[in-house]
Amino acid sequence: MIKKILVLGLLILALFLRLYKIDNPIADWHSFRQADTASVSRNFIDKGVNLLVPTYHDNSNIQSGKDNPNGYRMVEFPLYNYLHYLVYQAHPAWGVDMAGRLTSVFLSLISIYLVFLIGEKLSGFFVGWLAALFMSVLPFSIYYSRVILPEPLMIVSVLASYWYLIKMSESQGFKKRFFLFLSSVLFALAILVKPFAVFFALPHAAIIFRSWAKGEIAALDVIIFSIFGLYPFIWWRKHILNYPQGVPASDWLLNSTGIRFRPAWFRWLFGERLGKLILGLYGTGFLTLGLIAKPKDEGISYWLWAIGILLYFSIVAGGNVQHDYYQAIIIPFICFFLAKGAALMLSLSQTTYSRFLTILMTITIFVSMLSLSWYEVKGWYQVNNWPIVEAGKEVDRLTPKDAKVIAPYNGDTAFLYQTHRAGWPIGYDIEDKMLKGATYYVSVSYDDEARTLEKKYTLVEKNDRFIIIKLSK
Repeated sequence: MIKKILVLGLLILALFLRLYKIDNPIADWHSFRQADTASVSRNFIDKGVNLLVPTYHDNSNIQSGKDNPNGYRMVEFPLYNYLHYLVYQAHPAWGVDMAGRLTSVFLSLISIYLVFLIGEKLSGFFVGWLAALFMSVLPFSIYYSRVILPEPLMIVSVLASYWYLIKMSESQGFKKRFFLFLSSVLFALAILVKPFAVFFALPHAAIIFRSWAKGEIAALDVIIFSIFGLYPFIWWRKHILNYPQGVPASDWLLNSTGIRFRPAWFRWLFGERLGKLILGLYGTGFLTLGLIAKPKDEGISYWLWAIGILLYFSIVAGGNVQHDYYQAIIIPFICFFLAKGAALMLSLSQTTYSRFLTILMTITIFVSMLSLSWYEVKGWYQVNNWPIVEAGKEVDRLTPKDAKVIAPYNGDTAFLYQTHRAGWPIGYDIEDKMLKGATYYVSVSYDDEARTLEKKYTLVEKNDRFIIIKLSK
């Protein structure tokens, strides 16, 4: 009973922490990527659900190199957007943005519980509970548990897939086959949502091949698992090639700048991101202890996840260095090592070390880790440019629903998203965009382009925060 209360208390704490600024508009950190994701969900709400041909608000050629007049958004399979849509339909009063944030929060709570279950099964209750605690309270984890991005769904799918493989290895007969099938379906969903999930499947492979070597499952079971797990992703990748204007360029994700294994790669990934943002410097002690701790009942599962993280950092070098949200998917696996390290440190009190000082230092490191990480992360919640939100509301109020808008913001779609209109997130070549359907121009910068258009076309509204122009005489 006490254990259940401790786990429930952890989930309540995690929920409470994730409600911080939950009503923020999509204009905070990484708003451009959140806006693109939320826009697909909003089009589901406004135009109807089409999982095979998702669309969003950007008609420009910035992301794919091709004009995209229909706004195709052919990236991950839009399962996260469908869940976002369902949450909104269940409670429209939340609004699209909050519904999306809460979708991620709900998914993250499930992930935390799965981290506890997996940790408890592999290393006992205390390590499982500590792993869930770290995932609940790490500031980096909190922030990326309430963003409108598909990562939370990928994380929960990978963890659930692995959990059911554990259940499979403990079951017999029909249940064994059922859990294997369920795990393969969940793994397929994870890959569809984010193909990077494959880097965290080494422990999956270990369980499957161990079960096969013991004669618990047949070679056919392994083949079926592979087909169910990978074929949907192969099908999706072939399908989106039919819409090339909606497929963003992705070569840069790997190593387009040649940064892999260079000093900057080590600095950004292991110093700035893992060391400062995620672990707040002090947490590196727990991580180091967790990495060197001797495996017990868990075998090499944790080390396989560590290898997966290194492979992910190495192969997807460009994406990981350029954007910190790429590290969000490593958090559950980092938390297992933190828990192992903290448990090992506390166990020192049972040897020749002072029990009081060991506990005191463990708590001090834990608090210092959270404090320094929060110092780095807290600015992400700030909306640094409120005029784009205000201007977006005015455009939505003053223009027809089918209007196409130019909302220049250096190619960042966060401003265009606020207008609730399709269009272009960059200016220049205004006449060309008018030929393609642009009917309004809105800017939060009264620059030369805005002044020229103000003289040439019809002024709708102007103040010290923004200007709205109708692109007609």
